[in-house]
Amino acid sequence: MQLPSELDVAVIGAGHNGLTCAALLARAGLRVGVFERSERIGGAAVSEALWNGYTISSASYVCTLLDPWIVETLELQRHGYSAYRKDPATFNVLADGRSLLLGSDDSANEREIAAFDPGDVAGFYALDERIRELGSRLFETFSDAEPDFERFPGDVQSELRGSAAEIVERHVRTPVLAAAVATDGIIGTYLGPRDPGTGYVLAHHYAGRALGVQGAWGFVRGGMGAISNALASAARNNGALLFTNAPVCAIRVDGGAATSVILDDGREISARIIASNAHPRTTFLDLAGERHFDADFVARVQSWETTGCAMKVNFAIGELPDFTCRPGSNPQAHHRATIHVAPSIDYIQTAFEDARAGSVSTNPMLECFLQTPTDPSLAPPGKHILSVFAQYFPYDRPGGWTAANREAAADRIVELLGQFAPNVPAAIEARQILTPADLESRFGLIGGHIFHGELLPGQIYQDRFAVRTPLQNLYLCGSGAHPGGCVSGLPGKRAASAIAAELHVHAR
Repeated sequence: MQLPSELDVAVIGAGHNGLTCAALLARAGLRVGVFERSERIGGAAVSEALWNGYTISSASYVCTLLDPWIVETLELQRHGYSAYRKDPATFNVLADGRSLLLGSDDSANEREIAAFDPGDVAGFYALDERIRELGSRLFETFSDAEPDFERFPGDVQSELRGSAAEIVERHVRTPVLAAAVATDGIIGTYLGPRDPGTGYVLAHHYAGRALGVQGAWGFVRGGMGAISNALASAARNNGALLFTNAPVCAIRVDGGAATSVILDDGREISARIIASNAHPRTTFLDLAGERHFDADFVARVQSWETTGCAMKVNFAIGELPDFTCRPGSNPQAHHRATIHVAPSIDYIQTAFEDARAGSVSTNPMLECFLQTPTDPSLAPPGKHILSVFAQYFPYDRPGGWTAANREAAADRIVELLGQFAPNVPAAIEARQILTPADLESRFGLIGGHIFHGELLPGQIYQDRFAVRTPLQNLYLCGSGAHPGGCVSGLPGKRAASAIAAELHVHAR
């Protein structure tokens, strides 16, 4: 495909937010081009044929926050998007042979909780209702043109500024039940569940409505790349041009305004508007250049907290995990749930404190997924994909992420899984290791942070980067803008709305 010499809008990066922005603006009748450095579109929402017969959701892996308005407006289902609820929701394993399995069946939940503490049944219902209410309040503000955290009532702000542990332990006492909920308060976040700010992270993970149920999480048929592929198809269908293997190396600035993008090979494409799906540091300091911003803004970008602490390991396995607490490698309900190695909030907090003290977690929190029992098309017959999201393995670990350190971290995860499902180590046929350093190099996630920077008070709402940047004609459409990370499309939607207003068109 021949590169255009000029466009109405040039989008840097074909991650899902860049694709959302491009599709909406092309739908409004604008000439839009998307320039992606990789050979494939999707950014971190990608499905890869990594091993023969397997399709891996390499980075992002589950869906809830994808904006239903985007799905409907861009007719994503017509373009191949299909998501379904993950049910049961969570399965927590314990070293003493017990376990906790929770899902949409209230009667089953009550039996599971009562086996630990009958008094926690009512508390769990109250907790679940409260977190979903907080998540709903957040979702209602996620598309705001001028987000303002201070608009929330004082009691809501207090909960969100507090810790996930405080919210959870106000309602339930059973350690494993508390941990089953509190894990959502630390995913991707370099804090422990007892630290202030994780209350917001918890509510953020309950804000989604993609599955038709507030806060419910699910899988996407074909893996997470199916979201990106559907967005790309919608963008092309509306006339957008998508270019892969087309890395942007600079944004040209003339007279205080962004005027064009320059590719690695020297080709230059002028545009009335440039929208960057890249990390804020990449966008402002590397592509545009700090000389075009005032000192205070540059200092803000440089001090942006973006140290990732999570690693992802994808395993090809020859059989399903056979858990000591619920024996059998035949498909069972718990194989469809999020599988947690997180027996208590204190366990997770200790994992964080180990890493913060200058190392990695000796006993990490593990969040594991098996999509293949419900979507067998992702693996060869009888085989499965076990994806593990693990914390805390910080980007800035002492000694760096050498080849030996990468393998040792993955080995520790395998060893820990083997303590609960002894067949897992021998069942592994292949593995893909993505440390925070790998997430940075592969997906442009500076510091290996999956959200383009911490989603914590001080970096959310009005304190996140605005879609309208200080540089005229330059917009931010990635997760560095409100409402931040997770696969939502909302930063792309908000940028498209602002750009459409600037160019006097209607992004409908």
